[in-house]
Amino acid sequence: MLEFFRRHRGAFLITLTTSIIISMFWYGISQTTGSREQKVLPTDIALTVFGKDYSVADIQRAQRSVEFSQYYLQSYEMASILRIIPSSGGLDSFANLFVARHLMEDLGIRPSNEEARAALDKLPALQNNGKLDVSRGQMLEQLAGSMGFDSEALLDIMKDSIGLRKLQELVTKSYTASPLAAEKQYASSYQTFKGAKITFETEAFKKTATVTDDEIKKYYEENKENYMSVEKRAVSYVFFEKAKDLDKKTLEERQKAERAIVERVNAFNALTTDNKSRKTFAEAAAATKEKVETVPAFAQGSPPDALKAENNLLDLIFARPKDSTAPAEAVEGDKGWYVFDVTKIEEPKQQELAEVTAKIKEVLVGQKADEARAKAVNEARLALSEGLKAGKKIDELVKAQKLTLEPLPDIDTANPPTELPNSFLIGQEAAKTAVGSISHAVDFDKGTLLIYVSAKELRKRPDSAELRKNQVESLSGQERMSLFQAWFKKQHEAARIVIAKLG
Repeated sequence: MLEFFRRHRGAFLITLTTSIIISMFWYGISQTTGSREQKVLPTDIALTVFGKDYSVADIQRAQRSVEFSQYYLQSYEMASILRIIPSSGGLDSFANLFVARHLMEDLGIRPSNEEARAALDKLPALQNNGKLDVSRGQMLEQLAGSMGFDSEALLDIMKDSIGLRKLQELVTKSYTASPLAAEKQYASSYQTFKGAKITFETEAFKKTATVTDDEIKKYYEENKENYMSVEKRAVSYVFFEKAKDLDKKTLEERQKAERAIVERVNAFNALTTDNKSRKTFAEAAAATKEKVETVPAFAQGSPPDALKAENNLLDLIFARPKDSTAPAEAVEGDKGWYVFDVTKIEEPKQQELAEVTAKIKEVLVGQKADEARAKAVNEARLALSEGLKAGKKIDELVKAQKLTLEPLPDIDTANPPTELPNSFLIGQEAAKTAVGSISHAVDFDKGTLLIYVSAKELRKRPDSAELRKNQVESLSGQERMSLFQAWFKKQHEAARIVIAKLG
């Protein structure tokens, strides 16, 4: 299979190679200690794991292997092993990999070349419509070569990935999640609940929020740097409208119409960009007899109607440096070509209190409404929860608190009804709330909800057997990973890792 890796090397790998060099710069050829420059050589010992020394070159090669496996082979076993024992980000990051390689060797896990080739053939990175894509293989060969990997090195990378998978299976293969735990998780994920909601809308609290003039003034003084007028720019421009109804014309007629517009634009630009006899925008317009449109100063967010749809043009108008002496610019828009010149710039200015009083009042009213809503939610939840624990009915409690209890439709937590606003948030919180209880606060875009859960049931569904099976597999996978990580940490401690001081 690897024969196709011997074809076509490309120059597009420079960026990749550079990133590797930068990421490893601290290994470098030299580092400075105090006033003395000390060499760090590839042969210097960097790590000792299970009594075996690993050089700087070994670390560098391990890093390239992990990056190549993860980013280009789309195989993640090598990267995941590095994350089991967090490190400070230095060369000790790779101690985990050397520990794992020692354990694989010690436990007799030695993937063959044939296994590595077969796994390489099946990599998602090399597949196209379920089949091996030779062209992708050629690109992979170029990538591998740029990082110093030949065919045998690629096989070694695959052997690491296969071996790490087998190591995890060896340690955890006999473990299966508890059927009771899996059933509880299934029930939590696919139950249907009945209940009602109590809504605390922010707008209701805004109506009762009051803000004094002193509060507005104080807020302005503390935040006045945030209240500046926006920059505005005035422009003059010539519009070269695209020919209309081109789809009704012959190819020759279309080309002729398009050339005519381009020639007009070029003629105008030639006058404003000629270094020997450059003309001003106005002079060029007069010489070419093009109509000049003028627009008074406007903010980028509030352009005149004629320019509203021309986002690229607006970006360039406001991106032009304020002290620019460059000639007028030609820009292609949706409707045609524009050649513009910025004629005036109005700098942002400090806005006076009177100008922003309404905005500040709106902010303060919003803040007070949020505080009042949060207080009301907390008090209501506490009163309702205590009342329910005392055996009182929810309807009586809600009435006493002068709240409104709105019935909810039955909600399947796995597939909440799309027609119900915030159904996903409601379902999530209801799943964590006991029957006969009030949920924690559920914030949404217009306020806060409290959910009362009156009943939960696990209804029959045609795919329940498959879902339960998937739940067991998912939970087993999560717990196997936890078991493997706990086991690996013990092996890591036994590895007697020594990190050398380089430089």
